Amino acid sequence: MPSTSTVRTDPGLSWKTILHGIRRLPHRMAAFIVTMHPVIWGGFFVALPLAVLGSVTVVGSRAAVAYVIVCACLWLMVWFSSAGFKTNHYRLGPEKRTLTIKPEFDDPETEQFAAATGTDERTVDLDTVDAIQFIPLGPIVAARLHYHSFTVTKPEGVLVPRGRLHEVAASFRSCDVSVPELTPDDRPTPQRRPLRAAIRIAATPVLIGVLPVYLVQFRLGIDVWPFLFGFVLVTWVVIVRYLSVRFGIRPEGTRARDWLLRWGIDIFVAGLGLVVALGLFSLIGAL
Repeated sequence: MPSTSTVRTDPGLSWKTILHGIRRLPHRMAAFIVTMHPVIWGGFFVALPLAVLGSVTVVGSRAAVAYVIVCACLWLMVWFSSAGFKTNHYRLGPEKRTLTIKPEFDDPETEQFAAATGTDERTVDLDTVDAIQFIPLGPIVAARLHYHSFTVTKPEGVLVPRGRLHEVAASFRSCDVSVPELTPDDRPTPQRRPLRAAIRIAATPVLIGVLPVYLVQFRLGIDVWPFLFGFVLVTWVVIVRYLSVRFGIRPEGTRARDWLLRWGIDIFVAGLGLVVALGLFSLIGAL
């Protein structure tokens, strides 16, 4: 169960959400997917991959390989971007009608995310927010912000502990933000199910996972397993890099020796993954 806490202060409301570990990775990834602006989600996960796939009629089979690579890169984007939901402090002030979001970057993965996006403490003027959509995701609820202006899209969403949803919803209502009606029980959920968000969660892995493998491998007859293997190998190296830093194994210095040692660890891990994979393929082929 993720650690969440809420502290009532006067005149505002503060809460904190913590979603750490591989076990909570699906919740973080789902939160990132459902809080994206619809235009951005449609552009990245629908229009871009299908446009690359459509270029097969012009470029040839090379475009089909590029299609698989683009989908693999989108998976990496979701993974790294979802790290921004690991630890966040929120404060909602009804008097000033503001929502302050302060991320806590306490591990290498989120530090890399912060460096790439320039994420820092942000203050949202709730006068620019028209409504909020609540999307239950297990122990937490993703709240997607709908702005009055189409040009204002950041931040796209926040997280709320499931048990404090009534309190947070009441605070948003006090700031004249439209909030959906909730069930009165101890585990509140929106009375109207967020079907679009559920469809988006189900459609994303199909669009960038199942569909590219099916179309390219089985319909076009192009072998994509070497590219998928490369993607898995890179993912393996990134995971081990994260764990080695977290447990203090990886050197953090800036000297040339430290850089060489870090790259040496990555090369060793990649080689180990390659040997294990080739060993498995040989074993399967011998059976």
